Amino acid sequence: MRTPHFYVFDQDRNLVYCGRGVDNPRDTSQMKVNDLDNALEDLLSGKPIRVPLTNPIGCNVKWDGKDAHWMPAEACDLVR
Repeated sequence: MRTPHFYVFDQDRNLVYCGRGVDNPRDTSQMKVNDLDNALEDLLSGKPIRVPLTNPIGCNVKWDGKDAHWMPAEACDLVR
């Protein structure tokens, strides 16, 4: 529903991470968490993914016939 939206799969093609890349993509100098790097690090070290699902941060995907800022209600937050 938003872009970018990252997906990480393990060697068996199981989805192990879904969500944002970083917690502050507009100003990475203020970034505190790199969720995508953490997920990849956990996967490659054989550990469970510490946070397997986060809300993506970015522009909404545009929908044909809808206002440019429209999003389905269920798309607003994956994680509450």
